[in-house]
Amino acid sequence: MPSLRAALCLALTLTPALAHAETIRVTPADDYTAIERAQAGDEVIIAPGTYRFRVFLSQIGTADAPIVIRAEDPSDPPVWDLSGMRAEDAPGSSTRGDRGRGCWQITGAHYQISGLVIRGCSTSSGNAAGMRTIDTEGVIVRDVVFDGNEVGFSGTGEDTLVEHCELTDNGVRSSPPQHSTYIYGGSITFRHNYIHDSAGGQNLHIRARRAVVEYNWIARASNYEADLMTGPDADQELIFRGNVLLTNPSPENSGQVFVLYDDGGGSDVRMTLRLLWNTIIVQGGGDPALVSVRNDTLAAATVELSNNVVVGTTQLVRLRDEGASNWTVTGGSNHLPSGADEAGLTGNLLGDDPGFADAAALDYRPAPGSALLGLADLGVAGAPDREYAEDETVTRRFRFRLAAADVGALESGAPGDAFGPYDEPTPPTPGEDAGPADRDAGPRPPAPDASASPDGGPGAEPDPGCGCRVGAGSTHPGWLFALIPLLVLLGLTRVGSGPRRGGSRRSRRRQA
Repeated sequence: MPSLRAALCLALTLTPALAHAETIRVTPADDYTAIERAQAGDEVIIAPGTYRFRVFLSQIGTADAPIVIRAEDPSDPPVWDLSGMRAEDAPGSSTRGDRGRGCWQITGAHYQISGLVIRGCSTSSGNAAGMRTIDTEGVIVRDVVFDGNEVGFSGTGEDTLVEHCELTDNGVRSSPPQHSTYIYGGSITFRHNYIHDSAGGQNLHIRARRAVVEYNWIARASNYEADLMTGPDADQELIFRGNVLLTNPSPENSGQVFVLYDDGGGSDVRMTLRLLWNTIIVQGGGDPALVSVRNDTLAAATVELSNNVVVGTTQLVRLRDEGASNWTVTGGSNHLPSGADEAGLTGNLLGDDPGFADAAALDYRPAPGSALLGLADLGVAGAPDREYAEDETVTRRFRFRLAAADVGALESGAPGDAFGPYDEPTPPTPGEDAGPADRDAGPRPPAPDASASPDGGPGAEPDPGCGCRVGAGSTHPGWLFALIPLLVLLGLTRVGSGPRRGGSRRSRRRQA
């Protein structure tokens, strides 16, 4: 028979799962409290309909027990529509001074939010976001459409992931402008998104310490397309990989596509931009700088251009102060227009016809015999293992990329299966050329912190007693809970019939 210690350990291990496994269903007849009360391990299921209240999420989930908020039917998503009112005037729990800065605002940790439409978010200060993170950790936003907000997605946080989303018609033509995305700091990944046609500003305005923008379709910003500007950290990096980018034929600012700029007046700001395996189509003429580097404001600037296809401009990198020694341009094996300035780059191929399958139909895959075939330098770190699928009609999906030998965002040959936000991606079968070794199996939360315990629990510590662990992430079949009283009773019987034992020591996992 089990000892009392073992019975108590089982009870302590199972009980938190019972306490944190609530399913909450929300309908348009409910208010914000039903969503906001969810705890670690809970799931909130939102019915179709229109919702006209603010949401403020402050609870703390964990990597093992996230707080899941999802559409009941992703094909008929719930719509947050605050059109016709200021966000600060909409019903909501937050009384903070910045309550109007977002229809959805998040200060908690480890939320997974999917299947929503958020539109019409505005505030008296002109910078309300559809969704805004505030010093968060581990927030995942998937299959959310941000449409017609003053800012689409904004905020700061660590390990934020935005994937399979659409951002359209967000931003404001103001001074300064508001943007489709505005990231204030932290670390973030955008992937498999369709980001297009900002109403003002840039499609991507980033002040993060580290940002990865990969396998997206990005098109036609009102202003130029993207920038990296001053954030809370002195060292900043933007990795831009495997994206299809089409510029606006008539943008407000036609002088550049990307910008590196310390607009905060810091004295030791260092910025790195890595452009890897992208297909970049500059429309409208004017020969804008692909990358404008305000190195007169920076302590150091590094730009890498490797394995890209660039169409429509011969000016690749423009430096504000070419005589300074604080900049580096590296890379090569790009396909560039005839007459392009290759300074700092090697092994490029120049020509005016990259050999796309059907550019008029937005099919930028290399055609048979294309100059893009086999041009890539496979020694470049960070090769893509995916590609965006498919265009501006079939959107927000990805395919596994079996090789990276061709330059640009799309590999030649017959395309493989495409996966959306609710699919279970199937990687290439064993034995195929699966590309880089770090291939991901599909949409999933960020990995736990490397400092976490071997069992994956944040802050877990050794148990000097029975060796059991307690955590909100425990999941067990419900029938096991019925056994707890019996096990305890059996343990008591065992203890009562034998020699008295000393009390056991128990340790509880610290909750994040």
